[in-house]
Amino acid sequence: MSGKETPVLLPEAIGEEFVTGVKSYAKPGPIDGVTVHRLQRFVDDRGFFQEIYRAKADHPGSEPLAAFFRNVPVAQMNFTIVNAENHIKGLHYHLKQQDIWFCPHPFKAKYVLLDVRKDSPTYLRTQVIVSGDGNDLLVRIPEGVAHGYRPLTNPCALFYIVTRTFDPADPDEWRIAWDHPLVKDLWEIPNG
Repeated sequence: MSGKETPVLLPEAIGEEFVTGVKSYAKPGPIDGVTVHRLQRFVDDRGFFQEIYRAKADHPGSEPLAAFFRNVPVAQMNFTIVNAENHIKGLHYHLKQQDIWFCPHPFKAKYVLLDVRKDSPTYLRTQVIVSGDGNDLLVRIPEGVAHGYRPLTNPCALFYIVTRTFDPADPDEWRIAWDHPLVKDLWEIPNG
């Protein structure tokens, strides 16, 4: 070490138009009831294998996935692909069902969640989860948590499980504008 101290600038030494707040790296905690499970990938020289659902744990290592699906009455499984540029799917919530979302490789999506349950400890909290493209996540979204996604690849696929079958006479899909002030900026892809 040379023994010299590094010079320190004061904010007054910076041009006024460049003085802004210090960038925050703090992230709010998760929304109450939203659970995320990282899936295992078994990779070899032929490719990979991945379990995305397990009804019970019957060998060592299978417990976490089985526990994730405990008390989840699987009623319907869906698969969708979006191939429109700059499209946002959502925002909506359910009163009678939960969703479990999975964005399979090589696709990638940004999930935006908003807690609209008045009595929730995380009421009006938002949560953003980037999934897919190697970030292999299952995301369980409880009733009363609004959800939508922005594809980050084109095309973009989403595989999802719901705990109630869809009924057009009783759709249980309550809409919120995608550009609601609480979530409008969350859809953007941040720079720096």
